[in-house]
Amino acid sequence: MFDHVKALIVTTLVVSVLGYIDYITGEISLDILYILCLCAVTWYTSTAFGMLCVVELVGAKVTADYYDKIKVGSHLYEWSTVNYILIYIVITLLIGKVRQLLTR
Repeated sequence: MFDHVKALIVTTLVVSVLGYIDYITGEISLDILYILCLCAVTWYTSTAFGMLCVVELVGAKVTADYYDKIKVGSHLYEWSTVNYILIYIVITLLIGKVRQLLTR
């Protein structure tokens, strides 16, 4: 298992890089990379760290979209933010539950 401090540092660095790449690519979606990062963090640490990763991922995604001015000013921006939050939370809970069931 990862040491939780190291996992937090690595997660923050990876999310920062993903957010920057998301900003550079613009309309090209990097959601699969965000989800893979979230799954790895949740699997190797805990569901609580997965939830912390959700906050970081949503922050990176929303910031990249805001500075890219993709949907800012429309209701689609807020709607997609809520969708990302819900999807990432569900994925975190599912991965945490699968891990718990497999380690029994």
